Amino acid sequence: MAVWSCIIAVDQYRSGEVWDLQSSVNDAREIKHWLVDHLKVPKQNVISLLNEQATLSRIEATLRSHLLNNDNIQKGDAILIYFAGHGSTVKTPDDWVEGETDTTARVEVLCSFDHETKTSEGRVAGISARAMQAFLHELSSKKGNNITLMVDTSFTPSQTRDRGRTRWTSSNKIAPEDLYSGPFSAQRSQVANESFYDYNSSHCFIAASKADSTAVESKEGGRFTASFLEAVLSAPLHNTSLRSLMNDIARRMGDQQPMFTENNRLLLGGVPFTEDENFVRVHPVDSSSLKLDAGSNYGIVKGGQVTLHVHNYSGSRNPAVANAVIQEVHPTYSILAVRSKSRYTLLPTSCWARIDQHRALASIVKSSCASVLQRLGFQKRTGSVPSTAHPSPPSRASTLDKLDISQRELVISALQ
Repeated sequence: MAVWSCIIAVDQYRSGEVWDLQSSVNDAREIKHWLVDHLKVPKQNVISLLNEQATLSRIEATLRSHLLNNDNIQKGDAILIYFAGHGSTVKTPDDWVEGETDTTARVEVLCSFDHETKTSEGRVAGISARAMQAFLHELSSKKGNNITLMVDTSFTPSQTRDRGRTRWTSSNKIAPEDLYSGPFSAQRSQVANESFYDYNSSHCFIAASKADSTAVESKEGGRFTASFLEAVLSAPLHNTSLRSLMNDIARRMGDQQPMFTENNRLLLGGVPFTEDENFVRVHPVDSSSLKLDAGSNYGIVKGGQVTLHVHNYSGSRNPAVANAVIQEVHPTYSILAVRSKSRYTLLPTSCWARIDQHRALASIVKSSCASVLQRLGFQKRTGSVPSTAHPSPPSRASTLDKLDISQRELVISALQ
């Protein structure tokens, strides 16, 4: 299983009627950094549309090419669509739904870079909740419902005069009919979804604020995105429910409270949190030693040090709980001693040791090189030199680091 993402953020809007923001793009970059560097999502799986790249037409084209029509995405893969920027509402058309007569009804929209600008067909009306819900339903039917739509925006105006900190803008120049034109147009025959907050089994929805509240930002970032990143970097995500995670985020956000659609699954369906092959199982032997399920065949050497952890999942917070020294090495297992006995009592019944595979490979190469050198008659000089003697300078072949033989040749010789 894999993770795929489309990240959209706008600070600088084309229309002079839309107030510019200051940290949406930085939020987007931080989300990408979390995906690529912490969850180890391949860079080609993550695509970003920032500022002038995030026009309405390009957003739709990218969502379709990168997600909906991408044959590399398998059913059940995790999909994250992230948006940071302005939100707004637009008056719904009179015939939005057959029989509807409410002239005050409005639909929520995500504001693209060209939001409210004039075109030959009218004005750009952004991505309406109805259009996005329809797209996510189509995406879900094709790729499965492990889809998360996360928005750091709001659809309610601020009750204060601090407009520059609020991710909301008015859309007074957009006519209801503009919702039917251009890409991501809302279709007349669909069941009404006037709000992104309407529950839909096709996806999980995570919002920076409740439906009747506002989302704010500072130069450092949106309050929600900053709190989200703090929470995911401090939690063991492989066994933290989405509800528990969102409760943690809410505690960090003060008077701005996030919202999410109810479900019992893990963030991104748990797909990114896979077993890390750099961790090896450790079992208690007695009150002072542990057994590591790896030995000399794995490159383990006596005297080496490892860190001990409570789990072996990648992308999930896993700090070291103790350090251990390798005391005995056997072909398939090793015996460890915890450096601090006081911390040993804190270890779980079964824990994991982190093994640096590059270091283990280096140990194998070093051992092979030493063996070949002995077979070739190159011995490490031992013994002391009398103080009255003037030792001759070592020959080029007397030390391993200056030997004019490549390590590759030595390893090959050792294997023959």
